[in-house]
Amino acid sequence: MNGSVHSDLHGLIVFRLGGLDLALPVEAVREVVPVARLARPLEMPKAVEGILDLAGSAVLVLRLDRLLGLDDCRYCVDSSILILRGPPPLGLLVEHVEAVRPAADFQILPVAAEASFNGCVTAQLASGRAPLHLLSPARLLLEEERARLADFAARAQARRSATAEPAP
Repeated sequence: MNGSVHSDLHGLIVFRLGGLDLALPVEAVREVVPVARLARPLEMPKAVEGILDLAGSAVLVLRLDRLLGLDDCRYCVDSSILILRGPPPLGLLVEHVEAVRPAADFQILPVAAEASFNGCVTAQLASGRAPLHLLSPARLLLEEERARLADFAARAQARRSATAEPAP
């Protein structure tokens, strides 16, 4: 592993999306859940696939393919939702989670910030197969998008709380 780039990187969640091999730092992902039925209110932003009820919390699930400007992907029973650490927690819909791998398995090569939208691809990861693109969860959304989604998530949580049945 190249020690000068991403030296704090320990593990990677490797996944497929739109024919690409991508990765996120394992520290950025709270959990991986199977694709689930999502609530779909009418006023959802285009990048939002729906709202996941995760243990009583409303989690917005985003279409990562749309955020990255890819063609719409096909999701199936093999798809997953990567729940990112918040606040607020967000889910990323991906086609298939391949594995969790140590960062030491890869040679980490820098990528120029202007080579991807908002600098969301922070490195290329080489391991003998096709290179992977390391994504920065903090750079997937613009600040304005993050603020609008946080507001939308708060309204979804309030709606969920208002309709939840009281605990026995």
